[in-house]
Amino acid sequence: MAQVAIVWLRRNLRLQDNKPFAAALRHFDKVLPIFIFDTTILKQFPNPYDRRLSFLAHTLCLLHDTLKMLQGALSVFHGTPLEIIPKLVNHLKVEAIYADEDYEPANIERDRAIQKVLAPHCKLHLYCDHLLIKPGIILTQSNQPYKVYTPYMKAFRAYVVHQGVLAQNRLLIEYKYALEGRLFTSSLPDGNSIDLNLGVEAVLKQIGYIYKKDGLWDPKNACNRLDGFLINQIDHYKANRDLLDLNGTSRCGPYLRFGLISIRSCYRKAFALASNVGVTTWINELIWREFYANILYHFPNIIYEAFQEKYRNTIPWNSKQEDYDRFVCGQTGYPIVDAAIQQLLCEGWMHNRARMIVASFFSKNLLLDWSKGESFFAQHLMDYELASNVGGWQWSSACGVDAPPYFRVFNPYLQGKKFDPDGQYVKKYLPSLQKVPGHIIHTVDFHTLHIDYPKPMVDYRLSRIRAIETLKKIGP
Repeated sequence: MAQVAIVWLRRNLRLQDNKPFAAALRHFDKVLPIFIFDTTILKQFPNPYDRRLSFLAHTLCLLHDTLKMLQGALSVFHGTPLEIIPKLVNHLKVEAIYADEDYEPANIERDRAIQKVLAPHCKLHLYCDHLLIKPGIILTQSNQPYKVYTPYMKAFRAYVVHQGVLAQNRLLIEYKYALEGRLFTSSLPDGNSIDLNLGVEAVLKQIGYIYKKDGLWDPKNACNRLDGFLINQIDHYKANRDLLDLNGTSRCGPYLRFGLISIRSCYRKAFALASNVGVTTWINELIWREFYANILYHFPNIIYEAFQEKYRNTIPWNSKQEDYDRFVCGQTGYPIVDAAIQQLLCEGWMHNRARMIVASFFSKNLLLDWSKGESFFAQHLMDYELASNVGGWQWSSACGVDAPPYFRVFNPYLQGKKFDPDGQYVKKYLPSLQKVPGHIIHTVDFHTLHIDYPKPMVDYRLSRIRAIETLKKIGP
């Protein structure tokens, strides 16, 4: 019997430029690609209509179809990896498992537990595949993790150049030739297997979810989304990225999060372009993702406590449930905030500038615990990644790594005037305001002229003062 290795797809749902897949093919005659609907993770997402599960199931079915054309298949299971993996290993006498390395604390523990169960007869080989550089590699001269973005960014760029990180590897690219005649298929006889041949809706039903048709996020468009941005928009990225009413960002986040786009491909293609401020700015945004992943890797406790020690259990957060409820329904009385919430609920995505406005309003003007806002985003964002989400929310609340000073509070009126000057963003997501003159929407006068709109939950000026005084008491 030919030697078989398992390729466990997790956050790299593609064949092109896939490090674990390529490594398995270098060392084994036959490979079995699998995916596991991890029930431990699914419990965290109770909404049966969660659009991310529909996107994921659609992606898996497409990947399965591609593998079938190569005389193979994608084997999918439902359960915990600690339950599924050992069964497969014993059933097929597997000698090795290849997967992309995950750096979130719970997943690090999961992989350690699996390796312990499999040893010594089978080894779990992990490869950094959803980040460009493995966390923990880029350190300061004193061998400590960077805690400020700019010096980290400079060190990151230098490492990429000097270490040849973006060098092409033929086996990573020509997957169709590498996979020919080398795919293996298998299932388990105990009911854990999911049949992708039944289609997306049936797959979701088997794991307790309901298909939600989504015209905004299509797995088939992943590469076109990236290439279209690089060809048509990146040159103007710095100028347009904060304008809420323009499609000035890449919107590649969901495709990166699920690994339909290789992060190496993003960097390679961007570095290949003529250098300008737009290209530089976009690459720097990709590096923010790496920075936050490094912070989480070195400081895993930030999942449930502030990065800055002085803010741990010291902020007297507002505990009014009604304030939280109004916020998550987009009924704050501030059109720019409410529109952003509606965008999130309708599209599963929110413009990055809007995320900053919303998070500042939540944690400072309403003085609600940043972790509750982070959890709310986690339930809705198509591009949700723990490290970036926690990092962004702590940054906005002033308690995170490299955060702005506590007295910086975003003014929703001024933010609206600057980044949605004609009110087009607000009107798109709040159609009841279509007839309101653009120059009125982002002013205090708006509420006196349009009495049917919800009254502001808080007075901006007074809530700003309250936030500053509250945080100032804790310490400079």
